[in-house]
Amino acid sequence: MRRELYRRLKAHFQLQNEMKVSLFKDVHNETKYSINIYKKPRSQDDTIIRFVHIANIFSVATIAECFDSPGMGLIPGIKNDKGKWETKGHPSRIISVNSETLQLFARLYDAEGTPAEEARLPALHSQNLVSVLEKFATQEKLLGNLQGEYYALEMWHETNAQKEKKIRRDTQFAKSPQDLILSGPHFFVGTPLNKTPRKVCTANNHYDIIDLTAIPDDYLPRTNYVPDCSPAEYRRRTPCVPWDDQKPVTEFYRVVNREMIGSSAERTFIPGMMPQGIAHVNTCIGTSFQETIKAVDFLAMGMSLPIDFFVKTTGMGHANQNILKLLPLIPENFTLKPALRVRTLALNCLTVYYGELWEECWEEGYREERWTKGEDRRLNQNFFGNLTPEWRNNALRSDYERRQALVEIDVLAAMSLGLTLEELITIYRVQFPVMQQYEKETYYDMNGRIVFTTSKGLTGVGLPRQGNAKKQIIGWEDIKDLESGIIEVTVTDDTLPQSPTTRKIAYEAPFILCDRI
Repeated sequence: MRRELYRRLKAHFQLQNEMKVSLFKDVHNETKYSINIYKKPRSQDDTIIRFVHIANIFSVATIAECFDSPGMGLIPGIKNDKGKWETKGHPSRIISVNSETLQLFARLYDAEGTPAEEARLPALHSQNLVSVLEKFATQEKLLGNLQGEYYALEMWHETNAQKEKKIRRDTQFAKSPQDLILSGPHFFVGTPLNKTPRKVCTANNHYDIIDLTAIPDDYLPRTNYVPDCSPAEYRRRTPCVPWDDQKPVTEFYRVVNREMIGSSAERTFIPGMMPQGIAHVNTCIGTSFQETIKAVDFLAMGMSLPIDFFVKTTGMGHANQNILKLLPLIPENFTLKPALRVRTLALNCLTVYYGELWEECWEEGYREERWTKGEDRRLNQNFFGNLTPEWRNNALRSDYERRQALVEIDVLAAMSLGLTLEELITIYRVQFPVMQQYEKETYYDMNGRIVFTTSKGLTGVGLPRQGNAKKQIIGWEDIKDLESGIIEVTVTDDTLPQSPTTRKIAYEAPFILCDRI
């Protein structure tokens, strides 16, 4: 189909229905469609491919402006500075596609040997991102190259596995890793303990954020599903890895990612590390590795903005095995590999259940690492120097330190791929509008705790915008201008096994924003 279309195509304009008022008000806002202009080939043998392509269009007026505007200033991103869908056009939004361009796309997105004229067409936002894709195309070490050395699977189907008495719906705190069956909200990017279901969990928003500074070393969240057969039978039914038909996948540390993805969300590709013993439902993909360190290397790259950008460009709605096999691992010759690994481990090894992972992947050079920021009291400047070969509390727990580690991973991953700093900033500025929007409205106190945020993924974190004097509730508007002092609030926490508990949280002024760029 593509082979026949490409030789007739003159223009392809891919639109999204986010602005229903100006487009189709009765159609779902995430629906994508296109305007296509075709030509008649000069002859049956006419195979010349040459067309223009614009993606991420929210108003048809953008198309004309891309062709007619002088193209001064920065290329508009997906959203503008006010967080609204961007409708401005720019000549650099027009991607010229020919056989050579399609050959690049085929190498990146299709099976080996796919002809250029049959390549998938990615949703590229601007011309300068083609050079980024060219660098992805030069990567020699992809997950798909490790045939027979890794195993990715969906595991328990939420409906069928219940019918087959493998699992049952029963929301409760997991008593051991073997009792825990992960769902998508349980984890986020590099955060395996992101949320826990509430006692009554009947919708995808019935989850609460876990405070990593308050959990015990052996913490396990609630699970919505538990095994519905004996431990021996459960183990027998658990899939085994291909390199050892006697070893269930649950005996390996695995990289888990959400299978459903949304290119317009804060993050598209969402991976974390899963301890041994834990299972997951089919809304997640768990990938086990014959060599544990390769799981760390795959996750280190997967948590970064460059890899998230690549997944966004596929335009796909599922981060399944077809996408996973295209993703790069840390290149063998990358000299800063230990810096990537230690930050990845410190973000993910949050409990004793990661002890073996930490010890197996330990390198003495981890102690030589330093934060790339100078003196900042929100960062423990001795964190890396105090690391030990045995897992004790070698974990990053404060909001600010975890954010800083992720920023440094973004830069390290970009360096490993050969991207320039300008290309990394362009990726962030153009392709991650929701992330930018949240960063503009997330404030940290002097101890690195989030005091206020508008992030929809962090509901319940920090103070509400408005207080209530009658109920003695302090709001962000009441304290945002403080230059010093400590504000103490009492919160009810339902995320711990002894829930609900009340505890005090102290916020120390002044409160500041962060600037990723």
